Amino acid sequence: MALSRSRRTPAYRGRAVSNEFIYGNTARELKELGREGASELKLSHHARRNRERAKHMNPAYILFLTFAMVCTVAICIQYLMMRAQMTNMVKELSALEITLSELKAENDDTENRIKGAVDLEEIKYRAMNELGMQYANEDQIVSYECEDTDYVRQLVDIE
Repeated sequence: MALSRSRRTPAYRGRAVSNEFIYGNTARELKELGREGASELKLSHHARRNRERAKHMNPAYILFLTFAMVCTVAICIQYLMMRAQMTNMVKELSALEITLSELKAENDDTENRIKGAVDLEEIKYRAMNELGMQYANEDQIVSYECEDTDYVRQLVDIE
């Protein structure tokens, strides 16, 4: 008898399983061998009491579960609302980007029309003939050396 108990694994404790070799490619269910008194397990007093407690729910526990469920639903609704708001903002941003690109294209077209309408030769002719302007002579040109190459500030009148 000690030999048969040592062959049983802890998962099969309390019931006997037949160890027949099965031929073929299908798996069959293991047959449980009947045992006298196996259905009438005697539970301890603590186990019975724990099972009875599990059958009845405490009102405080029900209140806690209800509160947790309400919080979870509120968080999910808030998340969905924020997600929808973010989607609307992305749509508005793309519409504004399209408007910006259209305005840039319109601005570039207007600038090109203005540049095309200005005749530099006409301006030079009017400045020299009608207004009496002329090119600067060599003695009128003053050169300055500047460490900073961006711009030059005139702090004093030049003679």
